[in-house]
Amino acid sequence: MPAATIDIRTELRTAPLRPFHWLLVLLVALATLFDGYDTFIPSYMIHFVVKPWHLSGGATGFLVSSALIGFAVGSLVHGVVADRIGRRPTLIAGLLIAGVFSVLTGLFGTTFPAFVTLRAVTGLGLGVLLPLGTAYVNEYLPERVHNRLTVLGGTGFALGGVLAAVLGVALTEGGHWESLFYVGGAAAVLGVIYLAVFPESVEFLVAGGKQEQAVRLLSRLRPDRAPSYREHGLSVDRQPRDWRLVLAPRFRTRTVALWVSSFLLLFGVYGLSTWTPQLMIARGETFATGYTFGAVLQGMSIVGALLGGLVADRYLGARRSLMLWCGLGAVATLVVAVGGSTAVNIVAIGFAGLFIIGGQFLLNNICAATYPVQARATGEGAMLGFGRVGGILGPSIGGALLSAFGGSAVLFVAVAVAAVLAVVSTSFVLVRHQAPRRAVPAAPREEMEH
Repeated sequence: MPAATIDIRTELRTAPLRPFHWLLVLLVALATLFDGYDTFIPSYMIHFVVKPWHLSGGATGFLVSSALIGFAVGSLVHGVVADRIGRRPTLIAGLLIAGVFSVLTGLFGTTFPAFVTLRAVTGLGLGVLLPLGTAYVNEYLPERVHNRLTVLGGTGFALGGVLAAVLGVALTEGGHWESLFYVGGAAAVLGVIYLAVFPESVEFLVAGGKQEQAVRLLSRLRPDRAPSYREHGLSVDRQPRDWRLVLAPRFRTRTVALWVSSFLLLFGVYGLSTWTPQLMIARGETFATGYTFGAVLQGMSIVGALLGGLVADRYLGARRSLMLWCGLGAVATLVVAVGGSTAVNIVAIGFAGLFIIGGQFLLNNICAATYPVQARATGEGAMLGFGRVGGILGPSIGGALLSAFGGSAVLFVAVAVAAVLAVVSTSFVLVRHQAPRRAVPAAPREEMEH
């Protein structure tokens, strides 16, 4: 390889937006769709198993959040695995594990202990998809649109939540909740398809000495530069992974703030997603209408993620946009707590999804932009791994509060308090400034570093 090489990060950061970028966003969105679907389908089986399995409010919440135990482990360790064997095989393995064990849950998860055990293993695969997908697509996207398009890739998670709500009504008639998990097995089919269509990270290829594959991929993003890539070669200043970097003095405050914010937001996300359909039914809504609330909650989060990305890119910046989203989410959930007509409740639930669940997508992107590339996957995984503790506690504490206080208002008040606290914690997250750079001609690496 010639000594004069081209820095791929500059090339990726300054590339014009092309159809290949959209393809990558779509591939990540499809993967995270199964993440969201498989995560939320237990919410739509509660109605059928609480009495047969003799579950308390806390146990019912744990039924939903049990997958998050494996999810936390998968989030924490996937970065090391992805750096060793590649982003592509790690994400595909996550899809295969999630799909296979989703089917096994439908077949054999017919008691509470068996169900939560199988769900914990399923979570090992699910825990890979969102953090790795977010970090992966961040590596490819031009800087000027990375907030909007990264959250667009992550909105597959919310679409999966909508699909869970729709199929929760359509497939469970007569109590056949197992069919929901059979549908989740399609994640394994997607994993097999991705063996043929999902590309590896360009940075990983260059770091591994696979120049020909890297040039071929990068040329799809910048075909006008392909001759220069072949002539000069590609390089990346890849520093060794060190998990301690996210806790180094210069990142420590931001890291703790990210972890706390994720804990609080996921407490709200899973608390709302788990209990909203059941609480609306308890307020007198029909079975189908109660599940419609769940679909609206997840569907509006897509609007919140995309709108938040636009506001972050063009107006307020990512941190202030997230603070605004958390504050408005607290207001929306308090409106639900007070209660009102079906129309008022469904509008308020929609805004709660828009701001609170949509805010989590913004936080994922903030995390990816906070750390340098050698710590990005580790930082994203660590934040979501810690945050999933909030996701585990949200349904369980929500169930315990409902059992202790009765009614439905207490859950929504708890979520509102968590959202207000998230405003405070997010104020300590200062995203690394990355000034856009102009595209440079093929030049020696030494010239580009000075």
